[in-house]
Amino acid sequence: MLSFMMSCGPSMTSNWVKPSIDTPKYYGRIAVVAVSSDSELRASLEKHIGQRFEKHGMDNIVYGSKLFHENITQGNWNESHITSTLSKHRIDGALIVSYLGDLNLPQYDNGELYGAPTNQRLGQHVNLRYTEVSQADYYTAPNKKYWFEAYLYDLSEIQPKEEALIWKGQSSVPSPSSVKRGAKRFSKVLVDHLYNKEILK
Repeated sequence: MLSFMMSCGPSMTSNWVKPSIDTPKYYGRIAVVAVSSDSELRASLEKHIGQRFEKHGMDNIVYGSKLFHENITQGNWNESHITSTLSKHRIDGALIVSYLGDLNLPQYDNGELYGAPTNQRLGQHVNLRYTEVSQADYYTAPNKKYWFEAYLYDLSEIQPKEEALIWKGQSSVPSPSSVKRGAKRFSKVLVDHLYNKEILK
């Protein structure tokens, strides 16, 4: 099921849970792997997600930047190498996150915004999302949203990648001062969602 949520603050704008899966899941050793050619952004995502996991009591976290010294991007994604590395380090759960891009939206002063579904492609991703559409009024300044995506894999048993995927979601962070600040806000939204919706325990 693909669900959409709208709120005043950042939330998981869309998320999918594998049907008929028993949740919540507990992983004794989880990997957080950010996919980005930007080493600073990669480090920021992994650090903030890890810190949020710790607040939920998860303290056995392995970071992709420690497992894979080179930056992992879609262009150099080597599935067999990544899978064997995670297995070697006895990882039973893996959270793969990536930055999708930014979107400039007009911002209006009347404060009346309405959700309108759109389907926008960024790279290899098709992102189902809501954009902010205002009633006719006067334009003031650009409003930037940063989009992030996450995939949660269950590696506790040997199974095809498609079967190992148990959850995926996307979120937008409106108007942070930088993409790295956006990554911090996304990290909180992401991890809190996984626990609040009882995907993880």
